Amino acid sequence: MNPTTEHTKEKSVFLKSYPKIELIKNVINNIYHTPNVYIQISVLGKLATEELNPTFLNSKTHLQTYCENDLKLSSKFGTILNPEIGPFFIAGFLAPMFLQEVNGKTIGSMPTGLFGILSGLGINQNNICTHLRTLKKGNYILILRGSNSELNKLKSQLKIAN
Repeated sequence: MNPTTEHTKEKSVFLKSYPKIELIKNVINNIYHTPNVYIQISVLGKLATEELNPTFLNSKTHLQTYCENDLKLSSKFGTILNPEIGPFFIAGFLAPMFLQEVNGKTIGSMPTGLFGILSGLGINQNNICTHLRTLKKGNYILILRGSNSELNKLKSQLKIAN
C-alpha cells in the first residue's frame, strides 16, 4: 500500500460588524446562492437588557427561530451572559465552542472566553478588541470561515469590505 498525501485548503476567518441583523441576513442569503462556496457561518449579537425580563424565554425562542429559519444557521444556538459584554447570543458553527462548559461555566461566559475563542481561530488581537467593542455597543458580528480563495471570492462578489 502506497502512502498518500492529502492536501487541505488553508482556512481563514473573516469578521464584519453590522448595525442590523437584516444586513447579515442579506449577506448570508447571497453566500448560499454563490456556487461552489462552502463557508462556515456564525453570528454574535448583543441582547438588550430588557430581554432578560420574565418574557425573555419568548424573545429567545423568537431569536432562535429567526436564526434557524431566516439566517439558516441550523439549530446551533445559545445565549450567554458575559461580564465584559453583557448578554449575547451565538448562532452557527461556533456555538458549541461558546457553550462548552468548563467547571460548570460556559466558555463564552468567562471574562476572557470570547477573546480566547476568536484568538484561537487566528484573528489578531486588535481586530478582536475592535469587534468586541462593537458587539458591546449593540452591533452584530458576522463570522465566516472558509478557504482563502472562497473568502476572497465572497469579498469581491458581495462587496464585503474588511
